[in-house]
Amino acid sequence: MQLDAALSEIEAQLHAVQAALLTSDTDALEPAADQARSAITALAQVFRGAPNPLPGAALRRAQALSFQLGQVRNQLARVLSLTRQQASTLLPPLQNATYGPSSVSGPRVYHAPG
Repeated sequence: MQLDAALSEIEAQLHAVQAALLTSDTDALEPAADQARSAITALAQVFRGAPNPLPGAALRRAQALSFQLGQVRNQLARVLSLTRQQASTLLPPLQNATYGPSSVSGPRVYHAPG
């Protein structure tokens, strides 16, 4: 894979991840994240064979991708935090296991608050 093609691929995949995050489309987020991870892996392999230092335009694109990837990571961390908070309000703590305290996770009984 050529450097320009690899950079274009990861740009497209990160855009797809961001779009899925913005629309809260969980069905699209997981495959988009998997494809982005694969594209990042392919880009890393291309970087191994790329000239050192990278040509100016490729270097600027790689730096922009690095910044964009950091933003996507932060967005994913926020979504994970919100999901954990939502789950903790819906699910009781593990100590309320059906068969008493146990080191093995067993069936749990869920009660509506109130």
